[in-house]
Amino acid sequence: MATIVRSLLNALLLLLLHLGCFFCSSHQSHTKKRKISPISSPSHFPPPSKSHKTLSLSNLKRLLSLTKPPTINEEQHLQQQQQQQPIVPIPPKPIFQSDPLIKNLSFPSRLDIFPCNLCGEVFIKPHLLDHHVSTRHALSELSDSDSGMNIVRIIFHSGWRGRDMIPTVHRIFKIHNNPKTLARFEEYRDSIRSKAARAAAGGGGGRRNERCAADGNERLRFHCSTLICSLGEAAGGVCGGQFCSTCGIVRGGFSPKMDGIATHSTSWGAHASLPADLEEEFGFLHVRRAMLVCRVVAGRVAPDPMMDDGSSDKDGGGGYDSVVGRTLAGLKEDDELFVFSPRAVLPCFVITYSVS
Repeated sequence: MATIVRSLLNALLLLLLHLGCFFCSSHQSHTKKRKISPISSPSHFPPPSKSHKTLSLSNLKRLLSLTKPPTINEEQHLQQQQQQQPIVPIPPKPIFQSDPLIKNLSFPSRLDIFPCNLCGEVFIKPHLLDHHVSTRHALSELSDSDSGMNIVRIIFHSGWRGRDMIPTVHRIFKIHNNPKTLARFEEYRDSIRSKAARAAAGGGGGRRNERCAADGNERLRFHCSTLICSLGEAAGGVCGGQFCSTCGIVRGGFSPKMDGIATHSTSWGAHASLPADLEEEFGFLHVRRAMLVCRVVAGRVAPDPMMDDGSSDKDGGGGYDSVVGRTLAGLKEDDELFVFSPRAVLPCFVITYSVS
């Protein structure tokens, strides 16, 4: 509407301007006319020119035709067209919301976080948490005020038979096995109990099967190993050394690649299973001895390897779960016992000692 009014005003101003020019030109033409005598002939004077007047009128018509305002009918027609056109709403911009179930490649979600319950350190993989627990929180040293330390010390000294060699206990550590290791040990013990219960239900086995059906013939035994680190002084208590046998057992248990795991009923028998000159031969590595106190599921024990009947059994030997080894002088017949599954042995304590 404003543009129409502006165009009308411009046309009006131009009209007034041309009218002013027209009147001025006509006034000048009248003033310059000379009187014509009746004697003079009209052929000496040219007729009055109408070209200027015609030009001004043609320009006005052209301006008025260009700036012609729309009529009422045209305005109504335009309004009807605007009303008939459908109104298309502008779609809103999409709002992207983060889905908590979608994993971010840069930052892990809360579902991928595995915190340590002992120190609060956070890991993004479960195996990293298991490695952390098995190295940083695998050991805790027992003090003199702990009753468990006195019990372990008594068990260690009561099984010592070497009168000319007196052991000196330096430190005793309690092993905190992770839940997976405990679960494997208990599953193996339950399998031994179930097997003994089936054999007893069939009318065989005797007293040995009764013991296996009760607790899997579980025993407390010793295993002597080597140590090349300062156990308990490193971060978390155990090291990651390849040749430190004791720390390797504490971290991940006994190796399944071994033909058998030797355990002894006395500390002296476990100590004598390693060479006497071990410390001298490997002195450049600062090798020391460490005694492991273990829970062992013996199951059915073969008194002699030649008595194996050859029947198939998944965990070591036909029909038997463990085998009696060699016997030293002055020791019991079953002092050395070999078990064939690493799940059958659960280390509980580590004793660092020296012999003088």
